[in-house]
Amino acid sequence: MDNKKVAKLIYDNYASLRKAATAMGISHSYLSKVLTGRREPGRKFIDGILAAHKGIKFEEIFYEVEND
Repeated sequence: MDNKKVAKLIYDNYASLRKAATAMGISHSYLSKVLTGRREPGRKFIDGILAAHKGIKFEEIFYEVEND
């Protein structure tokens, strides 16, 4: 996930992390932890950010990580 791009998207569209989290259907603490890298984004986060930002495509903010 491109944390900078996701953070900019959230801060450009919401007055607070709580409002963004509510729009995404997740807790504000979970959102904060994902943005700071303390948690990996799960399915609920991915679904929530795409639903809250209708014009954003998955490929614009997430990237594939290859496992060796």
